[in-house]
Amino acid sequence: MAQRLGPDDWQREAGQNADMERAIAVSRRTVGSTGLYSSVVTTRPGGTSRVHHHGDCETSIYVMSGRARFTWGTTGTEESFEAETGDIVYIPAHELHVEENASPTDDLVVLVTRNCDDAVTIFPD
Repeated sequence: MAQRLGPDDWQREAGQNADMERAIAVSRRTVGSTGLYSSVVTTRPGGTSRVHHHGDCETSIYVMSGRARFTWGTTGTEESFEAETGDIVYIPAHELHVEENASPTDDLVVLVTRNCDDAVTIFPD
């Protein structure tokens, strides 16, 4: 059954830390999805994630507003680039990486889509 999900319908929760808020629109928990996850993540100025990966899930990140910095590599920090409003970032399955808001003054708002049914986040040992 098709569904319309306005912002009031999204499930809001903390992201990886106090600097991030995750607003989940499509997931197993919200609509019964079996293979798709979509959320809007807002990160406060200077906020950053820990090194992590998303298991078997590939991730597409559309930068809705702000400027992001991504690092990745064997330990999650060897390589880096910045992405800004209008850019799309692809993170392969199992890719160790870090996401951070590269702005000291503005929120970073991104649309995250994955080919899995939940917010799969795995931290290395």
